[in-house]
Amino acid sequence: MSDEKDPMLKPDGHRYEAPESKDTRVNKEVAYAVLALVVVVLAILIATGTVPIYPG
Repeated sequence: MSDEKDPMLKPDGHRYEAPESKDTRVNKEVAYAVLALVVVVLAILIATGTVPIYPG
């Protein structure tokens, strides 16, 4: 099958991707939530002076 006849080909030349499974989406959401929590905790520790940015 040639690329011009492929029904999955968009007009801009890119192919459509299959939708993510529910498990994959949930795993990504959990990973982003954990990363956000780590960033917030680190920001709080820096703001309170527990973790010095510029020691001295």
